[in-house]
Amino acid sequence: MSARLSRRGEKGQALAEAAVISVVAILMIFGTFSMIAQHRARTAAIAASYACAQFLSQAPNPGQAAAQARAIAQRTLDADWSGLIKTSYRVSVSPPSGPGMIGSCTVAYNSPFLFNGLFGIPDEWVEETFSSRSESWKADW
Repeated sequence: MSARLSRRGEKGQALAEAAVISVVAILMIFGTFSMIAQHRARTAAIAASYACAQFLSQAPNPGQAAAQARAIAQRTLDADWSGLIKTSYRVSVSPPSGPGMIGSCTVAYNSPFLFNGLFGIPDEWVEETFSSRSESWKADW
């Protein structure tokens, strides 16, 4: 008789364990999906800062180079492939001071994370920077 009573209690325990495991699995899946937006924002920032640095090294006039570099970085960030609606970007350009000098492009991004409020994760800006040396032979143009 006691064997029969113990089996009834095990049936309820299995249901409770399945419910707990289901909730944990769903949270892990949503957490993984939320990382996709972070990765796409970082990839867009890297592509934009690299494109910016490449344009920065090509123009002989530092002022013109900075304007072109900022424009190409913004066009890269606005491209359809990034597809991030709530992500914010800031582009800063430091043009080279002369031929053969180093200039840099920094793209900072802030992408929302799914569980920010739940875990108290700070809302921070992350920066990606590329530097480029201007080509001195183009200064004679």
